[in-house]
Amino acid sequence: MSDAGLVSVIIPNFNCAQWLPQVIEGCIAQGASLKEVIVVDDGSTDDSLAVLERLRGGIGGGVPRIFRNPGKGANAARNYGFAQASGAYIQWLDADDFILPGKLERQLAGFRSNPSADVVYSDWYEDIYVPGASEPKRIAHKKAAYADFTREILADNWSVPANYLFRRELAERLDERRAWNPSRLVAQDREYVTLAALSGAAFVYADGFFSVYNRWNPNSVSSMPFLRRLEHQLDLEETFREEIRRGHFSRNLKRQYEAILNAHVINACYYNHSLTIKRAFLPTSIDFRIVHYKKYPFIPFIYAKQLMRYAAASASQKRSAGLHLD
Repeated sequence: MSDAGLVSVIIPNFNCAQWLPQVIEGCIAQGASLKEVIVVDDGSTDDSLAVLERLRGGIGGGVPRIFRNPGKGANAARNYGFAQASGAYIQWLDADDFILPGKLERQLAGFRSNPSADVVYSDWYEDIYVPGASEPKRIAHKKAAYADFTREILADNWSVPANYLFRRELAERLDERRAWNPSRLVAQDREYVTLAALSGAAFVYADGFFSVYNRWNPNSVSSMPFLRRLEHQLDLEETFREEIRRGHFSRNLKRQYEAILNAHVINACYYNHSLTIKRAFLPTSIDFRIVHYKKYPFIPFIYAKQLMRYAAASASQKRSAGLHLD
């Protein structure tokens, strides 16, 4: 099968005018494998639209295709972009990240070598921009062919969204359930990829560094305050728990996966003492490989405190329900 014109690249954009030329050039450099570049602007207040129009005029051939979906957020822009896409494979790309030459060709070869694959991923670079430095600090993230990709992604073995290439059929199934959840405020890409894994998607590794994730502050991955972010993380992981319980996993795998999420709860409560756990679990159902050993002495105190908070919250809910029934 020819690789010509197979991939739709979907880019949500908000105020990334300075990066758009390099982002689009990286797409064009993919060559014949590229079918289209779809940019959905979310109401930028910089000159993003003018830059995009200049790029389209200079490149010709209608690249990129430009749409506006203002004020609805990045996930709504992604969903809108997917509705316009016609490629057999989907490349998600943020407007300030890059894909490198050869990415699509290498990952499409991964699909050809593994006909049952739903997603192909590779290695990626993280460029950290430090104020005053002439060049970003580059970190190479080497991945591997994991025996259980679902376990890896639950344990937050994260990759930049640009790293993945999705088969369209999987993207359609995820779109039906709005896996790019417009109401999700944090970890949007983590939710998308984790739901793909929990749905049974097959992830295949193709070696090579083909994407760049740009970070402007090495101590933050979100504009949301860290402690508030942890609250949202617990809400997100409740979604994962429900997926695990409904999924066609063995009882042993379900226990392993939930133990990873329980470890995330302990980590979150270590930093945010005001959190209340969503459900009780036994200390023996914690995957301690996900908890740094320096936290071990505090775990009994964290666990006891959260169990008391959970019991108090449950009792309050029951009282409220009883009053409501009366």
